[in-house]
Amino acid sequence: MIHKEPDRLKRGKEFHKKIQEEWKTSAEGTVWPEKTTPRLGKRRGRMDIFVGNELSDNLVAVVEIKASDWDRMKPAAVRRNAMRQARQIWSYIDAQIELEGKEVSPGVIFPKHPSDPKRLERIEEIFNDRGIQVVWHDESVEDLKKRKKNEL
Repeated sequence: MIHKEPDRLKRGKEFHKKIQEEWKTSAEGTVWPEKTTPRLGKRRGRMDIFVGNELSDNLVAVVEIKASDWDRMKPAAVRRNAMRQARQIWSYIDAQIELEGKEVSPGVIFPKHPSDPKRLERIEEIFNDRGIQVVWHDESVEDLKKRKKNEL
């Protein structure tokens, strides 16, 4: 019996692959998609995107790709999911700092920003408070600048 992959999972995998391809062709430095890494006191992990900086052996970027649909989540699930994702990213950051002696620039990429501005602000706040940059793939740099200007 063949099981059909759920559409949500299929879309997530497609988004994941698309972002990795974009990074491989446009990022400065050496890009390793799906880089296996040790984690402190845990089994190994797999970073979605790891970028080494050719100008500095010490500076790396760790980027997670998440296909979360924030609009479909109940309010209580938003904080819980954002916190879980931030902890996962920090498990990679901690390992890079403690085990590899690296300085880490962390980020997370989502396909689209939530339609509710308060939810958007809350998600960004959760990640930013933990030093993790949030990128919404559907938001251009110009759109981000306008949104930030309007928030002031």
